[in-house]
Amino acid sequence: MSKKNKKERYQEELEERVVSLIASLLGGILRGSRRERVLSKFVESECEKIDRLMELYIRYSDRVKEETKRMDELELDDLEMDEDERYNRKLESGLYTLQSIAIILGHLWCSEHPRMRARIELLLRQQKLTKNDVKDILLEYHDNIGDLDGPEEKERVQARVLKFISAFELS
Repeated sequence: MSKKNKKERYQEELEERVVSLIASLLGGILRGSRRERVLSKFVESECEKIDRLMELYIRYSDRVKEETKRMDELELDDLEMDEDERYNRKLESGLYTLQSIAIILGHLWCSEHPRMRARIELLLRQQKLTKNDVKDILLEYHDNIGDLDGPEEKERVQARVLKFISAFELS
């Protein structure tokens, strides 16, 4: 692997870890001044963190769409894949990071902060996307949450994701 590829891969892994950490942070701080402080970071400097988040959303969304298209073409060539294998291939192409970004967007949306909501809607419109696109990512995540941490944790996470989905539907 060349130095350029190593550097790009390192940068990509770093982005994926940061996105995962922010999603976990928002999931772990459910209320109070600490949560407000974290959320306020997204409106600083004219919402530049939301802008960056949406850039990542678009990039990972495009990668997952590309992989889905590639798998659909493979299936036309008589190579049938079961749903688990399709899902795992999408995860490898960046679906987990895309889902984490959608979770962060869900947290931001549910904060009901008008500047955050307006910025998210503006950036979605600029990319010819809608809240339904984010909602679809959240729904796929909801449907594939495992119970590795126990059935109670699975139900808790699924309930939170359903809350995000409902919030995107109602507004």
